[in-house]
Amino acid sequence: MQKDWDENPRWEGIKRDYTAEQVEQLQGNVIEEHTLARRGAEILWEKVSKRDGSYINSLGALTGNMAVQQARAGLQAVYLSGWQVAGDANLSGHTYPDQSLYPANS
Repeated sequence: MQKDWDENPRWEGIKRDYTAEQVEQLQGNVIEEHTLARRGAEILWEKVSKRDGSYINSLGALTGNMAVQQARAGLQAVYLSGWQVAGDANLSGHTYPDQSLYPANS
């Protein structure tokens, strides 16, 4: 942090009455982890980054039930579109941008 404060033009002219070490001592030590998302991304990357000329059959699914059926049918990857839920299947009857503004039970 001190190196960033010293070298990054963003912090030029900022005067502090505390040290970088003092700030670091106050920082939390809990690392936020999204295990399912991270692991899913790792698995997908392993599959699509192979350079052996193979490909992955995939379909889009509107609902979780559709995704389960596609997985049971043997698809290695399924695309679930947040925008599609926002645009097609939300219970409010409105089309929203994909910012999770649609009802949670959609």
